[in-house]
Formats: sequence, structure tokens, C-alpha cells
Amino acid sequence: MPCLCQGAALHYADGANGVKDFDMWSFYAEHPDGPFPARWRRPADFGPSKSGRFPGDPAHYQGRRVDLMGRSLKVPLDADPAEALRGYLSAAQTASAKALAAKPVVLIVPSNPRRRDRLASRRTILTAPTRPPELRHS
Repeated sequence: MPCLCQGAALHYADGANGVKDFDMWSFYAEHPDGPFPARWRRPADFGPSKSGRFPGDPAHYQGRRVDLMGRSLKVPLDADPAEALRGYLSAAQTASAKALAAKPVVLIVPSNPRRRDRLASRRTILTAPTRPPELRHS
């Protein structure tokens, strides 16, 4: 399940924070052979962006930097994605989970999960566990 996290997710939720980069996390059910590499991170540039480029990024970036990260969760394959992610954030057993839980997390849900060629049209904001639980769909 792909999620927008950190400052860009906060900007999506409040419209005021501003966006330095996009932190996109992908969460997976843990594979029986072992977990997703915990420190895996790949910066990416998807070209010119309506968000422009961040002045502090290296000159070769044409658009806003996107940091791609992943994590496997100890949940069954058929687990509800939002509930699995809420459990991970609420437990806050790792430094990453604690940092992610401090700001909103925007769960990107395809409008039709069977059609992977369609863009996501519904996003769910999972608020930080320290705030009252709420969901907002857009």
C-alpha cells in the first residue's frame, strides 16, 4: 500500500506546511522468506513538476525530489491496509514508526484495485495516533 508521509502529507492535510520533498512509503505484508530491507531508500526525480524543484536539492533534479521507502509489516496478506498501517503506527516500536506517526499519513487507494493502470483517485488520511482517530476521504 503506497502512502504519502512526513511533510508532504502534512501539507496535504493542512494546506499550509509546504513541501520540501515527497516521502512515499510502500508497506507490504512480510514475506515468509524475510522482511523488506528496513533501511531501503531510493531518491527519484520524475521530471518537471507543478511543485517546482526545491532549491536545496542537487542541480540535476528537474522536479521535486521523491524519496521512495518501504517496510514490511507482520500482517496477513488479506489484512485491511488501513488497519494494518494504524497498528504499525500506534505500536510505534521503531524510530521510523514513531517519526511517521508524528504527522498525518495519506494512504493512496486505487479507485479500482483490479485495474492497476488507473491513477489513484481516493486518498485516506490516517491521523497520528496521538490525535483523535479520524478518516477523511477525498
